[in-house]
Formats: sequence, C-alpha cells, structure tokens
Amino acid sequence: MTDHNPRQLFKIWLLLAMVVISGMALMAIAGPTPLVVAVLLGLAIIKCRFVALDFMGLREAPSALRLSLLTWPAALVLIAAAKLVLGTALFG
Repeated sequence: MTDHNPRQLFKIWLLLAMVVISGMALMAIAGPTPLVVAVLLGLAIIKCRFVALDFMGLREAPSALRLSLLTWPAALVLIAAAKLVLGTALFG
C-alpha cells in the first residue's frame, strides 16, 4: 500500500468500483459490440493505472518502473484490440 490515508484509498477504491460497474452496465445494455469492447479495454487501462500507482504504492517509484508497469497492460490491450479488429474484419 501507499502512504495515502485510508480515506484517499477508499475514494480511489470507490472510483475503481464505479468503473467496473459502469463497464458491466455498458456491456449489459449495449452488448459485446466492437465499440463497447474498445471502451472496456480503455477502462481496463485506467483501472491498471490506479491500482499500480495508488494501491501498489508506485506513485513515487522511479519513472522506468512506473512506465513498465503501465506499458504491460497497454500492450495486452493493444493485442486484444488487434484481435477484435481482425476478428471483425474477417468474420464481419
């Protein structure tokens, strides 16, 4: 954990919970369309950022470590997005 006080961490946790619930609601309302999946992948990057910087305590870590921990989920999201685009292009 970080040196944030419990109130700050709770606010961040609430924000993460709202992101998850909004993603679930979006998927339930609109279904698994490519646009919805792209939005959910973007939300995943935002969640990774909050978890890495605030809950793992890396906000004050060296920039190379912060960058690498945020590059990894971004690379996975790009791979997932490429699969989505290829699947949509190939199978309509």
